[in-house]
Parts: sequence; structure tokens; C-alpha cells
Amino acid sequence: MSFLTQAKTKRFLAVHGWSGTLLGLLLYVCIFTGSIVVFEDEIDSWSRGQIAYHDSIGTLVDHKFRVAARNVDRKYYEEVSIFRLADGNMRYLFHTHETDQETGRIVEPIVRMTLDSETGDVIERWEGLRSELPSDPGGALRNFWVDLHVQLYMPNPYGIILVGVLGLAMMFAAVSGILIHRHVFRDAFVAARSSKRLVGARDLHVLAGAWGLPFAVILAFTGAFFGFAGNVGVPLMSMSAFGGDQEAMIETIVGVREDIDLTPAPLAALDFVIRDGMSRSGAAVNAIQITNYDSAGAKIMLQMDPSPGSLAPQTLAFDGVSRRFEGEAPLFGQAPSIGSSLLGIIGPLHFGNFAGLASKLVWLGMGLAMAFVTASGMLLWTKRREKDPLWRGFRHWIVVTVWGLPFAMLVSAVAYFITVPVADPNLWTPLGFLAGAVVAVGLGLRTESTEARLRLANAALCLAMPVLRHLMGGTSWAEALIGGGTEILVIDILLLAMGLLLLRKARPAVSDREIAPITPIQEPAE
Repeated sequence: MSFLTQAKTKRFLAVHGWSGTLLGLLLYVCIFTGSIVVFEDEIDSWSRGQIAYHDSIGTLVDHKFRVAARNVDRKYYEEVSIFRLADGNMRYLFHTHETDQETGRIVEPIVRMTLDSETGDVIERWEGLRSELPSDPGGALRNFWVDLHVQLYMPNPYGIILVGVLGLAMMFAAVSGILIHRHVFRDAFVAARSSKRLVGARDLHVLAGAWGLPFAVILAFTGAFFGFAGNVGVPLMSMSAFGGDQEAMIETIVGVREDIDLTPAPLAALDFVIRDGMSRSGAAVNAIQITNYDSAGAKIMLQMDPSPGSLAPQTLAFDGVSRRFEGEAPLFGQAPSIGSSLLGIIGPLHFGNFAGLASKLVWLGMGLAMAFVTASGMLLWTKRREKDPLWRGFRHWIVVTVWGLPFAMLVSAVAYFITVPVADPNLWTPLGFLAGAVVAVGLGLRTESTEARLRLANAALCLAMPVLRHLMGGTSWAEALIGGGTEILVIDILLLAMGLLLLRKARPAVSDREIAPITPIQEPAE
């Protein structure tokens, strides 16, 4: 029994419905794309046609790194980052910070080098400002889909802030949904109806919402955090506590190393430091950061993978000359704290990458369930008002958006695979998405059987995608099985399964005739 009166329940229902309907289309886009880019690393390997290198940084990197560093000007030794790419090769970033004489802004000159992990040969070298770093053509599909989720392909920071607003809207929808559904826990076990058909659209909405409620709250909170923390939280904190001086705020929170000894001194052997870090944390090294390389004040930071049984990764600090272990570097603040630990688990909880492929599959399923809750909620709300031509038209375009978004994403993948050998996929992948959206709108101009036609188009592209990938030079299933390319098989199988599912002669999941008056949700009387 709800503790709200009928009048309050009705107001909550109105706010729940109106907020969900007005922001629902953008929220659906954000949730659906987020469910897909949970597999961003797998999508990257799948689209490149490469078998991903699953090991983290090994213990035989010291000599190759020093050889590479000899070919870089010492001014770039201020900060050095080392990590392994998906293809197994090593990437080195040497960079420093300077003040631009014309604008007065801080800029970051950078030298990027990619070395063959076996021979140490330089595969690629680029020098310039970080802001001018060229986009990687091979990662165009992954980057576009991630950008579509993170900031709805809008200019920074407006898109990220809007996504944060959508996170808050999702959290409010979850909380208000609990309050207005008086029997939400009972409704989590809705049984099949006596008519021997599956539960109705209202029941499916409540069922998916009830079971996905904890997941929705986690996604909403963490998504809102990522949307607001850097672009809103930091400026507000600096204005309220530091008079707008963000540098002073960062120095207070993170601390400043004073009197750094820049006397030339050899760096400790990285291989020994890596072994020490692995023995302390029980995990592999994901990345290495070296500050003030080749000087007495050098520091080595090892970014570790999460330890067994832990969600958050660790960062271990070592003296760069003596190899002395200096402790765990907190993610936030100058010393380990509960706040820093909580901040460390926000990322794994949002991205679902804490247990490898298994957790990502769970996040995919729950994310798609939340996308269904969003779409079905909008359709149910507009169905009540279908006598009004405006609401009836809006309901139709909700259907176009729900099925047009995945269609446009698939068309962007087609554009990527076709243009990689002959053109710039960073240009044509977004244009492919735009073309797919135009086609989806065109298919939706006829109101009859819009959903059926869009579903058939999605099915055709899902089934064709693995074939297209292979024809454009992608890794075959036999090569993937032999080489351990699990991610390629997983993406292809998911696409084929989805294509076959969409081709089934079943009823549309959210059609007009399913929205029957069989519902555990009753709008309060006046």
C-alpha cells in the first residue's frame, strides 16, 4: 500500500509521464547507445578486423622504452605515458605543458610513438599539440558510437551536460515510478493471462521496470555524475570555495610537488618496478605514467587492473630512481579515503567492465530492458491520448525513433566498412548515420506497418553485417577461434541472433493491439 494520497499519487503520475515523454526520446537514445558501447573495446577490435591482445603490459618493456626515449627531445620528458594497444603494439606519449604566446592558454605539445612490441621498430611517430592529434581511422566506428552516447554528438560541453540532465531525469523516473506503482514488488511477478497470451504492454513495462530498478538507479546516478562532475561540479566548487581559481582548487585537492630535483639521474629499471607492482596488487599493469623522466625527481605510477574480487583499479606510486614503493595513489585527494574509493567504483559500475565479458553481457541485457521501459512508457502515455491528432502523430514518431536509431547505427557501420579502404571513415561514418536516419524517416512517412518495415530493415542489416565485415578483409571465424578472438565471434553472433529474432513471425513487441486495459496501474480518481 502506498503512503501517498490519491491526489499526490496523481500529481506524481502526471510529472512521471510528462517528464518521461518530453525527455523520453533523448533518454532512449542515450540508454540504447550506452547499452551498445558497453562493448566499446570489442567493437573496436571487431570493426578493425583484429584479434585483440588481451594481456596487459608485460615485464619486458624497459629496453625498448629507453631506445625510443633517446629519439625524443628532453623537453617532452615532463610526463610520459606507456600503454599497450589492442593489436599488441606499444604506445608511448611524451608530453609537456607550455603557455601559448598568442592566446595565453596552456597547451600540451606531444610526441606520440607506436612501436612493434616484438622488434621495437617504430611503426608511427607524430609530433604536435594534443588538440591537433589526428583521429585514428580504424577507430572511427567505435569513436562515433561512443560520442553518440556520451554527448549525443553535440559540441562539448553541452552534450555531456545534457546527458547528465537525462541521468537525473532517469533517476526521477525510477523513484517516481516506485511511488505511483502501489504494488511494484508484487508486479515484479506478473503471471501469464488466462487468454494464454503473453502479458500486455503495460504489464511488460512494469515487469521490466521493477526488475531493472536497481540497475536504472545505478546507471542514472553514475551517468549524471559523469555529465556534471567535470563541467559543472568543478567550476561551482572553484567559484564557491576558491574564488574561481581552479588551479588553486586542484593544488589543494591533489597537492603540489615542490622543489622537484631535476638533476639528471637514470630511471629505475621499469621491468623490476612492474614485477613489484604486480606482486603487491595481484593484478596486471594496465598503463604506466612517468613524471620528470631521467631526473632525480622522477616518479613512476603503475595503473593496475582491478585485483581479484575488487571493482576499482589501483594506482601504485614508486620513486623513479630508487624503485622505493611510496604507497597507493588515491584517485581523489592526497590520501586514501572513503570518497576516493567510492569514486573509483563509479566507472566500473557505469561501464559494466568489472568482470570481463560476463558483466558486459549482463549490462547489455539490462540496458536494453531499460530502453524498452523508456519506449513502452512513452507509447503507453501517448496511447491514452490518441484521440488528439497531435498525440497520435507523436506516438507514430516515437515508433520511428525506437526502430530508426538502431537502423541508423547499423548504416553507419556499413559506411565505415565500405570507406575504410578508400576514404576517411571519420567523415563517412557520421554521414552514414545521417543517411540511415533519413531513410528511417522516409520509411515512417507511411503510418501503416511502419514498425514492421523498420524491423525488417534492421533484421536485414544485422544478418548482413558479419558478411560485410568479412568481405572487407575482417578476421574470419576460423582465424578468430584459433587466435582467441572471442570479441569478434561474440559481436557477430549477437548480430545474427538479433537479426533472426527480428525476422520471427511474432507480434510486434509494442503494438497498438497489445496495449490492453489489463494493467496493475490505475490512475487515481479525481
